[in-house]
Amino acid sequence: MKNFSFSLAISLFAILFFASCNPKQQPENTDKNEIDTLSFILQGDSISAIMQRVLLSNVMQATKAGGPVYAVAFCNERAMPLTDSLSQKYNCQIQRISDKYRNPANKPSKNEEDVLLRMGSSNSGETMLVSENGKVIYYKPIRIAMPACLNCHGNAEKDIATKTLEVIMQKYPNDLAIGYKEGDFRGLWKITFPEE
Repeated sequence: MKNFSFSLAISLFAILFFASCNPKQQPENTDKNEIDTLSFILQGDSISAIMQRVLLSNVMQATKAGGPVYAVAFCNERAMPLTDSLSQKYNCQIQRISDKYRNPANKPSKNEEDVLLRMGSSNSGETMLVSENGKVIYYKPIRIAMPACLNCHGNAEKDIATKTLEVIMQKYPNDLAIGYKEGDFRGLWKITFPEE
């Protein structure tokens, strides 16, 4: 009887040992997933910060050169090419999306509208990663960061000069991107990383 119990114990131990070594039963390597997620967040944070800095720097230079009217013209002609050049440099697709867009090219899709609603209502500065069609998409909130932004995006009666508003309406007849206050949620950076 003693040998039977010992044999049973050894058999159970062997079954458990080999079952735990079966790769199909092993959990996925969660560290790998966490590292990938962290990597995409770090890349997205870096790229969106660089893009924000480049756009703001160029808009501020344009404003110094010719005031808000000149800045509107600059954005109309140069913002998309700047975004495209940095997209190529970083091998991703960089976009700005908003439910109150100025440029129709920034009009959100239905999925993007859902993300805008969710992130805009949370009032946090947190980023979000989404997997869609085999690609990783990074979203980060954009806020009206400084009083100078209100020269083109503020209240039409009190913040935006008449001449600036005329140029905005001329270049963007269906403009929705006014009526903001400092700190308001303006939209999202959307960075799509290619399939690996």
